[in-house]
Amino acid sequence: MIDNLTELKYFLEVAKTGNITRASERLGVTQPSLTLALQRLEDKAGVTLLERSRKGSHLTRQGEALLKAGERMLADWERETRKIAQGEETPIGRYTLGLHSTVAQYTLNKFVPQLMVQFKELEFDFIHDLSRKITEKLISRECDLALVINPIAHPDLIMHKLMTDEVTLFKHPSYKGDVLILDPALKQSQALLKNIRKIFEYKREIKSSSLEVIRHLCENKAGVAILPGRVASLSPQIKGVVNAPTFKDELYLIYRMERKSEPSFKLIVQAIKAAFA
Repeated sequence: MIDNLTELKYFLEVAKTGNITRASERLGVTQPSLTLALQRLEDKAGVTLLERSRKGSHLTRQGEALLKAGERMLADWERETRKIAQGEETPIGRYTLGLHSTVAQYTLNKFVPQLMVQFKELEFDFIHDLSRKITEKLISRECDLALVINPIAHPDLIMHKLMTDEVTLFKHPSYKGDVLILDPALKQSQALLKNIRKIFEYKREIKSSSLEVIRHLCENKAGVAILPGRVASLSPQIKGVVNAPTFKDELYLIYRMERKSEPSFKLIVQAIKAAFA
């Protein structure tokens, strides 16, 4: 029914003053223009909103209902437009950040608490998947920004390197068995498998798609694990295997090219980069 905020504002002013002449003066419009706007609003609503008499204008039952609803609508509109205006300079609302759940364990604590304190109207949604799938989600605009391992360059994306890591073999010092624990879906695992037998002659495998599970099993002496160093460091009991092959990992902050000019988005990017400096 309401597709014109001007008509709604005119109606609210007349409803509050109870007089079209006084309302037109307060609004700075002519009486004919105000009367015509009210007629259009009533035509759209299909009901009479104001009863007019020599003593002034009085709300009908439907007019009273619109007065209450209209005040809420106008307040909501003004609040949201203020947020949008502020959002040009200050991050507000919800941002979606994509990253692997394991990456989340050693990165989010570096910047999320500070951002939530600094920007009182900021909210986050986190989505977790393999880095290559998170990158695909970013390209298709399913998330706003991402923390990914070893991304492939893309013309639509901006990439900032945050840190490096090494994937290698880890074990509990007292483990003497012949079991290798790994996530075979990771290209790091596949690259290391070519040389692992030179230093560890495993006979059995435990496969898991969760690096957290792999780390936990390694910690509890279930086998030797292929893990990123930063993930392994979450379990101080396990240590790197001497002379084991390594695979270099690089963690990047990535986002779409068109977001770089948004002042509020730039503040989030700057905060994340500073946390890893």
